[in-house]
Amino acid sequence: MFNSIEDRALSEHLGSGLFIKKASGKYSILLPITGTGENGSAPAQLDKTAVGNKQATSVEGRTENPQKTIPFYAHRDNITILEELKGKPCDFLRVLPDLTAMKYSGKINYKLNNTDVGGLEQGEITITPTTGDTYVENCYALLEDTAIITNDIIDKVVIAKQGTHKINVTTEPADATIEVVQEDGGSSYATASASENVVTITGVAEGSTIVRIKTSKVGYASFVRSVLVIVE
Repeated sequence: MFNSIEDRALSEHLGSGLFIKKASGKYSILLPITGTGENGSAPAQLDKTAVGNKQATSVEGRTENPQKTIPFYAHRDNITILEELKGKPCDFLRVLPDLTAMKYSGKINYKLNNTDVGGLEQGEITITPTTGDTYVENCYALLEDTAIITNDIIDKVVIAKQGTHKINVTTEPADATIEVVQEDGGSSYATASASENVVTITGVAEGSTIVRIKTSKVGYASFVRSVLVIVE
């Protein structure tokens, strides 16, 4: 996953990253992916038989925009992003380490493929392009970094009624704002609050809720990590 534009450009060993256009008009990382799919295709060749010459040959035909298939880790947060984007027209930017890029538009779909890689389930994103690829020689001005959570956040917390669990959160940039968002009605089972770099979850009643930890900063795309809270 690439978030820092400068760090990406300085590395000789990073592959490309897939960015998506946000409401700000700039592009930020779509989600952590393990590849970015192929861009473009060679012109199709059409078989023909020349008049007076029965030797088969070929001519250049139309240029196709094939579907782009991209593997991803089937984590709750990634699926949430894809559910929000599924079927909607989006603008994408495939960014290379030297900050050249290919820009195109398309629609997203996805599926889970039951592939287990190192204990992590994988899925497959399919982007159906609606435009061809446009080369961008210098995409730096188009990119927006993401205010990310840099430490591991546990996926599930089990607590007792009236019990508490604290989650330390570190961010990049360090002064990003941290807030918590709960699903509707979730506070009936547990409450969550953020103070500086600590999120405190308190059990209320038996049940479960999802707490989302969101980081944001002006000039950066926001970032969300979720925790399933089970109160016993």
